[in-house]
Amino acid sequence: MEGKMKKWPLLILLLSLMACNSKKTEHDTMPVVTVSILPETYFVEKIAGNLVRVSVLIPPGASPATYEPTASQLKDLGRSDCYIKIGHLGFELSWMDRIRSVNPEMSVVDLSEGIELIVGKGGLHAGVDPHIWLSARNAKIMAENILRAMQVLLPGQTDILARNYHDFLTEIEHLNDTITTILEGLENRSFMTYHPSLSYYARDYDLRQYPLEIDGKSPSSAYLKDLADIGENEGIEILFLQMQLDQHNAEVLAKEIGAEIIQINPLDPDWYHQMIYITNALKAGADE
Repeated sequence: MEGKMKKWPLLILLLSLMACNSKKTEHDTMPVVTVSILPETYFVEKIAGNLVRVSVLIPPGASPATYEPTASQLKDLGRSDCYIKIGHLGFELSWMDRIRSVNPEMSVVDLSEGIELIVGKGGLHAGVDPHIWLSARNAKIMAENILRAMQVLLPGQTDILARNYHDFLTEIEHLNDTITTILEGLENRSFMTYHPSLSYYARDYDLRQYPLEIDGKSPSSAYLKDLADIGENEGIEILFLQMQLDQHNAEVLAKEIGAEIIQINPLDPDWYHQMIYITNALKAGADE
Protein backbone atom coordinates (compact mmCIF):
# COMPACT_ATOMS: atom_id res chain seq x y z
CA MET A 1 0.00 0.00 0.00
CA GLU A 2 2.78 2.41 0.95
CA GLY A 3 4.60 1.67 -2.32
CA LYS A 4 1.50 2.48 -4.33
CA MET A 5 1.03 5.75 -2.46
CA LYS A 6 4.58 6.80 -3.27
CA LYS A 7 3.85 6.32 -6.95
CA TRP A 8 0.90 8.74 -6.92
CA PRO A 9 2.97 11.97 -6.81
CA LEU A 10 5.05 10.73 -9.72
CA LEU A 11 1.94 9.82 -11.69
CA ILE A 12 0.39 13.24 -10.99
CA LEU A 13 3.61 14.94 -12.12
CA LEU A 14 3.65 12.95 -15.37
CA LEU A 15 0.00 13.74 -16.06
CA SER A 16 0.66 17.44 -15.41
CA LEU A 17 3.59 17.45 -17.82
CA MET A 18 1.49 15.69 -20.45
CA ALA A 19 -1.25 18.30 -20.05
CA CYS A 20 1.27 21.14 -20.39
CA ASN A 21 2.77 19.57 -23.49
CA SER A 22 -0.71 19.11 -24.94
CA LYS A 23 -1.49 22.81 -24.40
CA LYS A 24 1.85 23.85 -25.86
CA THR A 25 1.26 21.74 -28.96
CA GLU A 26 -2.22 23.18 -29.41
CA HIS A 27 -0.82 26.73 -29.14
CA ASP A 28 2.02 26.00 -31.54
CA THR A 29 -0.29 24.52 -34.17
CA MET A 30 -2.80 27.36 -33.98
CA PRO A 31 -2.74 29.46 -37.20
CA VAL A 32 -0.73 32.66 -36.82
CA VAL A 33 -2.05 35.90 -38.28
CA THR A 34 0.38 38.83 -38.43
CA VAL A 35 -0.89 42.41 -38.64
CA SER A 36 0.84 45.75 -39.04
CA ILE A 37 -0.78 47.82 -36.26
CA LEU A 38 -2.60 47.22 -32.99
CA PRO A 39 -6.13 48.27 -34.08
CA GLU A 40 -6.13 45.37 -36.53
CA THR A 41 -6.03 42.94 -33.62
CA TYR A 42 -9.47 44.23 -32.61
CA PHE A 43 -10.88 43.42 -36.06
CA VAL A 44 -9.24 40.00 -36.41
CA GLU A 45 -10.18 38.86 -32.92
CA LYS A 46 -13.79 39.99 -33.37
CA ILE A 47 -14.11 37.64 -36.36
CA ALA A 48 -11.68 34.80 -35.63
CA GLY A 49 -11.91 34.90 -31.84
CA ASN A 50 -9.49 32.46 -30.24
CA LEU A 51 -9.13 30.38 -33.40
CA VAL A 52 -5.94 32.19 -34.37
CA ARG A 53 -2.93 33.75 -32.68
CA VAL A 54 -2.42 37.39 -33.66
CA SER A 55 1.06 38.91 -33.87
CA VAL A 56 1.59 42.67 -34.26
CA LEU A 57 4.67 44.02 -36.00
CA ILE A 58 4.55 47.71 -35.01
CA PRO A 59 4.74 47.98 -31.19
CA PRO A 60 3.00 50.62 -29.03
CA GLY A 61 4.61 54.04 -29.38
CA ALA A 62 6.30 53.32 -32.72
CA SER A 63 5.48 55.19 -35.91
CA PRO A 64 3.76 53.22 -38.72
CA ALA A 65 5.56 55.52 -41.15
CA THR A 66 9.14 54.84 -40.15
CA TYR A 67 9.21 51.63 -38.10
CA GLU A 68 11.74 48.96 -39.06
CA PRO A 69 11.04 45.37 -37.94
CA THR A 70 13.65 43.61 -35.84
CA ALA A 71 15.52 40.52 -36.97
CA SER A 72 13.50 38.39 -34.54
CA GLN A 73 10.23 39.76 -35.94
CA LEU A 74 11.29 38.88 -39.48
CA LYS A 75 12.22 35.41 -38.25
CA ASP A 76 8.81 35.03 -36.59
CA LEU A 77 7.14 35.96 -39.87
CA GLY A 78 8.43 32.67 -41.20
CA ARG A 79 5.87 30.96 -38.94
CA SER A 80 2.96 33.19 -39.93
CA ASP A 81 0.14 31.77 -42.04
CA CYS A 82 -1.40 35.09 -43.06
CA TYR A 83 -0.32 38.73 -43.13
CA ILE A 84 -3.07 41.34 -42.97
CA LYS A 85 -1.90 44.79 -44.01
CA ILE A 86 -3.69 48.12 -43.82
CA GLY A 87 -2.64 48.79 -47.39
CA HIS A 88 -0.77 52.08 -47.62
CA LEU A 89 1.17 52.63 -44.41
CA GLY A 90 4.71 53.91 -44.89
CA PHE A 91 6.02 50.84 -43.09
CA GLU A 92 4.16 48.52 -45.45
CA LEU A 93 5.27 50.36 -48.56
CA SER A 94 8.89 50.11 -47.46
CA TRP A 95 8.92 46.55 -46.13
CA MET A 96 6.27 44.53 -47.97
CA ASP A 97 8.64 43.02 -50.52
CA ARG A 98 11.02 41.95 -47.74
CA ILE A 99 8.13 40.58 -45.69
CA ARG A 100 6.90 38.50 -48.62
CA SER A 101 10.39 37.16 -49.30
CA VAL A 102 10.76 35.95 -45.71
CA ASN A 103 7.70 33.71 -46.11
CA PRO A 104 6.56 33.27 -49.75
CA GLU A 105 3.88 30.74 -48.68
CA MET A 106 2.18 33.25 -46.39
CA SER A 107 -1.05 34.73 -47.76
CA VAL A 108 -1.24 38.53 -47.80
CA VAL A 109 -4.53 40.38 -47.34
CA ASP A 110 -5.01 44.08 -48.16
CA LEU A 111 -7.67 45.66 -45.93
CA SER A 112 -7.95 48.71 -48.19
CA GLU A 113 -9.35 46.59 -51.02
CA GLY A 114 -12.84 47.85 -51.89
CA ILE A 115 -12.52 51.11 -49.93
CA GLU A 116 -12.91 54.48 -51.64
CA LEU A 117 -9.49 55.85 -50.81
CA ILE A 118 -8.63 59.49 -50.17
CA VAL A 119 -5.73 60.55 -52.37
CA GLY A 120 -3.58 63.67 -52.35
CA LYS A 121 -4.99 65.20 -49.17
CA GLY A 122 -1.67 65.59 -47.37
CA GLY A 123 -0.21 63.42 -44.65
CA LEU A 124 2.91 61.33 -44.35
CA HIS A 125 2.65 60.51 -48.04
CA ALA A 126 1.50 62.66 -50.93
CA GLY A 127 -0.47 59.70 -52.28
CA VAL A 128 -3.09 57.60 -50.49
CA ASP A 129 -4.20 58.52 -46.98
CA PRO A 130 -3.51 55.28 -45.06
CA HIS A 131 -5.78 55.86 -42.02
CA ILE A 132 -8.66 53.74 -43.32
CA TRP A 133 -9.39 52.09 -39.96
CA LEU A 134 -10.53 55.38 -38.38
CA SER A 135 -13.91 55.09 -40.07
CA ALA A 136 -16.90 52.98 -39.08
CA ARG A 137 -18.01 52.78 -42.71
CA ASN A 138 -14.61 51.58 -43.86
CA ALA A 139 -14.60 49.10 -40.97
CA LYS A 140 -17.45 47.16 -42.56
CA ILE A 141 -15.39 46.62 -45.71
CA MET A 142 -12.31 45.74 -43.68
CA ALA A 143 -14.33 43.20 -41.72
CA GLU A 144 -15.51 41.56 -44.93
CA ASN A 145 -11.93 41.34 -46.20
CA ILE A 146 -10.87 39.68 -42.94
CA LEU A 147 -13.80 37.26 -43.06
CA ARG A 148 -12.82 36.05 -46.53
CA ALA A 149 -9.22 35.56 -45.42
CA MET A 150 -10.25 33.65 -42.29
CA GLN A 151 -12.60 31.41 -44.28
CA VAL A 152 -9.61 30.33 -46.37
CA LEU A 153 -7.36 29.94 -43.33
CA LEU A 154 -9.98 28.12 -41.24
CA PRO A 155 -12.16 26.17 -43.70
CA GLY A 156 -13.67 24.02 -40.95
CA GLN A 157 -14.92 27.02 -38.93
CA THR A 158 -17.12 28.82 -41.46
CA ASP A 159 -20.23 28.82 -39.24
CA ILE A 160 -18.39 30.37 -36.27
CA LEU A 161 -16.68 32.92 -38.51
CA ALA A 162 -19.98 33.91 -40.16
CA ARG A 163 -21.67 34.33 -36.78
CA ASN A 164 -18.80 36.42 -35.41
CA TYR A 165 -18.75 38.52 -38.58
CA HIS A 166 -22.45 39.36 -38.34
CA ASP A 167 -22.11 40.19 -34.64
CA PHE A 168 -19.23 42.52 -35.49
CA LEU A 169 -21.25 44.22 -38.25
CA THR A 170 -23.97 44.89 -35.67
CA GLU A 171 -21.36 46.45 -33.40
CA ILE A 172 -20.03 48.64 -36.22
CA GLU A 173 -23.56 49.78 -37.12
CA HIS A 174 -24.15 50.67 -33.47
CA LEU A 175 -20.90 52.65 -33.43
CA ASN A 176 -21.88 54.53 -36.58
CA ASP A 177 -25.33 55.33 -35.16
CA THR A 178 -23.79 56.48 -31.86
CA ILE A 179 -21.32 58.80 -33.58
CA THR A 180 -24.05 60.20 -35.82
CA THR A 181 -26.25 60.89 -32.79
CA ILE A 182 -23.46 62.58 -30.83
CA LEU A 183 -22.59 64.84 -33.76
CA GLU A 184 -26.21 65.56 -34.68
CA GLY A 185 -26.88 69.29 -34.72
CA LEU A 186 -23.20 70.16 -34.41
CA GLU A 187 -22.92 73.68 -35.85
CA ASN A 188 -19.14 74.02 -35.90
CA ARG A 189 -18.07 71.01 -37.97
CA SER A 190 -14.43 72.08 -38.33
CA PHE A 191 -11.51 70.84 -36.26
CA MET A 192 -7.72 70.88 -36.36
CA THR A 193 -5.29 68.02 -36.07
CA TYR A 194 -1.54 68.00 -35.82
CA HIS A 195 -1.28 64.91 -37.97
CA PRO A 196 -4.06 64.40 -40.57
CA SER A 197 -5.27 61.01 -39.35
CA LEU A 198 -9.01 61.72 -39.35
CA SER A 199 -9.69 62.34 -43.04
CA TYR A 200 -11.98 59.30 -43.46
CA TYR A 201 -13.74 60.07 -40.19
CA ALA A 202 -14.33 63.65 -41.40
CA ARG A 203 -15.66 62.39 -44.73
CA ASP A 204 -18.10 60.03 -43.02
CA TYR A 205 -19.72 62.73 -40.89
CA ASP A 206 -19.46 65.86 -43.03
CA LEU A 207 -16.66 67.41 -40.98
CA ARG A 208 -13.69 69.59 -42.00
CA GLN A 209 -10.21 68.63 -40.87
CA TYR A 210 -7.42 71.22 -40.91
CA PRO A 211 -4.05 69.47 -40.39
CA LEU A 212 -1.01 71.36 -39.20
CA GLU A 213 1.35 68.73 -40.55
CA ILE A 214 1.48 68.41 -44.33
CA ASP A 215 3.30 65.49 -45.96
CA GLY A 216 5.02 64.78 -42.66
CA LYS A 217 6.41 68.31 -42.33
CA SER A 218 5.74 70.94 -39.68
CA PRO A 219 3.79 73.96 -40.92
CA SER A 220 5.58 77.00 -42.30
CA SER A 221 5.07 80.39 -40.66
CA ALA A 222 2.79 81.45 -43.51
CA TYR A 223 0.66 78.29 -43.25
CA LEU A 224 0.52 78.62 -39.47
CA LYS A 225 -0.82 82.16 -39.84
CA ASP A 226 -3.46 80.90 -42.28
CA LEU A 227 -4.50 78.26 -39.76
CA ALA A 228 -4.67 80.84 -36.98
CA ASP A 229 -7.00 82.91 -39.17
CA ILE A 230 -9.12 79.84 -39.93
CA GLY A 231 -9.27 78.94 -36.24
CA GLU A 232 -10.43 82.44 -35.33
CA ASN A 233 -12.96 82.74 -38.17
CA GLU A 234 -14.48 79.29 -37.60
CA GLY A 235 -14.24 79.30 -33.83
CA ILE A 236 -12.01 76.22 -33.64
CA GLU A 237 -10.76 75.71 -30.11
CA ILE A 238 -9.30 72.19 -30.13
CA LEU A 239 -6.26 70.58 -31.69
CA PHE A 240 -6.14 66.79 -31.82
CA LEU A 241 -2.65 65.48 -31.16
CA GLN A 242 -1.72 61.88 -31.85
CA MET A 243 -0.08 60.47 -28.72
CA GLN A 244 2.90 59.15 -30.67
CA LEU A 245 3.89 62.63 -31.90
CA ASP A 246 6.01 65.40 -30.40
CA GLN A 247 4.11 67.05 -27.55
CA HIS A 248 6.38 70.11 -27.27
CA ASN A 249 6.09 71.12 -30.90
CA ALA A 250 2.32 70.73 -30.76
CA GLU A 251 2.13 72.95 -27.66
CA VAL A 252 3.95 75.74 -29.48
CA LEU A 253 1.64 75.45 -32.47
CA ALA A 254 -1.51 75.26 -30.34
CA LYS A 255 -0.51 78.44 -28.54
CA GLU A 256 -0.10 80.18 -31.90
CA ILE A 257 -3.61 79.26 -33.04
CA GLY A 258 -5.21 79.58 -29.60
CA ALA A 259 -6.37 75.96 -29.37
CA GLU A 260 -6.58 73.39 -26.58
CA ILE A 261 -4.61 70.18 -27.16
CA ILE A 262 -6.60 66.97 -26.90
CA GLN A 263 -4.58 63.79 -27.13
CA ILE A 264 -5.97 60.93 -29.16
CA ASN A 265 -4.54 57.51 -29.97
CA PRO A 266 -5.40 56.33 -33.50
CA LEU A 267 -3.29 53.22 -32.77
CA ASP A 268 -5.36 52.24 -29.73
CA PRO A 269 -6.04 48.47 -29.72
CA ASP A 270 -9.48 49.27 -28.25
CA TRP A 271 -10.69 50.62 -31.59
CA TYR A 272 -14.36 51.00 -30.67
CA HIS A 273 -13.87 53.11 -27.55
CA GLN A 274 -11.19 55.26 -29.19
CA MET A 275 -13.68 56.18 -31.92
CA ILE A 276 -16.23 57.15 -29.25
CA TYR A 277 -13.58 59.10 -27.33
CA ILE A 278 -12.61 61.14 -30.41
CA THR A 279 -16.27 61.90 -31.12
CA ASN A 280 -17.06 63.00 -27.56
CA ALA A 281 -13.94 65.18 -27.49
CA LEU A 282 -14.93 66.83 -30.75
CA LYS A 283 -18.46 67.46 -29.48
CA ALA A 284 -17.23 68.87 -26.17
CA GLY A 285 -14.71 71.13 -27.89
CA ALA A 286 -17.32 72.50 -30.28
CA ASP A 287 -19.76 73.21 -27.45
CA GLU A 288 -17.28 75.27 -25.39
